[in-house]
Amino acid sequence: MVGATVVFVVIAVVVFALHLGFRPVLSSSMRPTYGPGALVVTRPVPTSALRPGMIIEFTPPGEHVAFAHRIVSVTGPVADRVITTKGDANRAPDPWHLRLTSSTVPAVLASVPWVGRLMVGLRGPVRLVLIIFGGVYAAVAGARLIVRPTRRWAEA
Repeated sequence: MVGATVVFVVIAVVVFALHLGFRPVLSSSMRPTYGPGALVVTRPVPTSALRPGMIIEFTPPGEHVAFAHRIVSVTGPVADRVITTKGDANRAPDPWHLRLTSSTVPAVLASVPWVGRLMVGLRGPVRLVLIIFGGVYAAVAGARLIVRPTRRWAEA
């Protein structure tokens, strides 16, 4: 139980410290790099660091869901970047030119096949139950360490 708690805490600290984001992939526009059902891991990068070939996550003009596509071109001054993107499986660049208004943009670091399907399936009440279960688990594990320390800790 303590081992699992340590693993969860380490993962939480890494996610928090690196500002990692996780998003399920819903379409096949980035095949073969990653396909539907994958989970992409993102980390914010400064807009000044954006280069063609990088994969970023953004919400296109007129859309309500985020896309993760490859940058084809970057134009304009650092304070007013305009990028063109393209899905790897698409023949032509995306029809929009994205004007970046923030100082950072989530860049894709990695993708994990099939985990995104699990994330999509764990929406609504199921996710709430898992969050509550995880919180109760962490509270019980922490309380056990405080109330009944192991012999090794008690003797030290």
